[in-house]
Amino acid sequence: MLSFSVPDSTPNKNDVRRSRPVVEHTPDNLPPINERFDNLLVAPARVSQMMGRRSPGEVAFAQSEQGDARRRLLHVEKVAIKNKQLQAQSEASLLDRVNAELHQYVFELLKDEIDNTEVVLTSVLNLSHDVAPLLDILSVRATSISRIEPHAAALPWLYDDLMTVVNAPKFRRKDSKGKVIPVETLRTALSFIGIENLRLLLPAMILRRALPKITDPYPDIKNRIMQFAQSTGLTMRALADDYDLPPHEAFTAGLLSQLGRCAVSRLYFKAFEQAQIALLREAEIAKDTEQHGAMAKVQPSANYLIAMQQEFSEPLTARLLEILQFKRLRLALPFIEITENDQHPHDLTELYKKAKAYAAVRMLHQGKFLNKDEIPLALHKTGFVRSERDILKSTDIFQLPLIENPPLD
Repeated sequence: MLSFSVPDSTPNKNDVRRSRPVVEHTPDNLPPINERFDNLLVAPARVSQMMGRRSPGEVAFAQSEQGDARRRLLHVEKVAIKNKQLQAQSEASLLDRVNAELHQYVFELLKDEIDNTEVVLTSVLNLSHDVAPLLDILSVRATSISRIEPHAAALPWLYDDLMTVVNAPKFRRKDSKGKVIPVETLRTALSFIGIENLRLLLPAMILRRALPKITDPYPDIKNRIMQFAQSTGLTMRALADDYDLPPHEAFTAGLLSQLGRCAVSRLYFKAFEQAQIALLREAEIAKDTEQHGAMAKVQPSANYLIAMQQEFSEPLTARLLEILQFKRLRLALPFIEITENDQHPHDLTELYKKAKAYAAVRMLHQGKFLNKDEIPLALHKTGFVRSERDILKSTDIFQLPLIENPPLD
């Protein structure tokens, strides 16, 4: 869950960077901003429901033909409906019990898998330790394509991703006759894309590989996680100089901040399927048709998923980045300090905490899930002072600032 904070009132540089938690106030009829954002990362439609909105074309029950018809029901029909409602309440109670039972099983399965960080990295996220040397070499000021190439080659899956990018219109090169030059080798792809673009693209490709793939009935999860990670990273990159931090390090820390959330999401949907199959089999063996019928109706729960993300995501991100053993980048630092509740956090940690809060506000605003009168206070609570917010106002945090046709390296 996001924690919004307010900067100290003293305007000097050191005080500005230290923030303290505050109580979040929202109008009585609106859910807290952090709850809205947690739900936005799962399904925007849930936020609309939380805010009492109807989907386009949906009419209120009182305005519908169905509403008019039901008001004209005879007394006997109303009694029949009341009986059906009582039955539905009984079924709902059974569903709630079965849902809780299933998710206790899910929690136990997920907890067991999360404890093995190495397995999470390699088998759940499909990443390897080779990502660390690649990201490290990108952070070297005087790096070169010849130094990057062997580390990129160590990740076979990266080849196809790079070919897709380099042969897209943005990076196509033409020969002297105006014909498009097809790119087929890794070295040429890296050269055509350029080092500055690679510093943005390669961390993004690594996170994209880790995103959850099958998340029904919430298919938008992977897009929202990617947007949150990217906007957090670009926010940190835009202000890195003000915090005396290397821009590549700041950006990569923000982008990979969602590795834990990716893993928890993948594991949740996998564990849900396993638990449901196991409990359906138990009910079948016991010949408990009522339990079996209720268990078959249970679907993945956004509320349980959000609770597990809140519980496990950042500590897991800390462990994942720690076992990668970066030589140059301090990517695990913010998440270790947050997990340990460090009272004197590093500037990288401070920037990350503010950036993720700022990215959340911007995403909610983009989705029209913040009322106009909420925005000034929400921005203030991110911890960024006005001069920092002015820089961010002119920064597109939702799109990687890639350079078209950069000079060949």
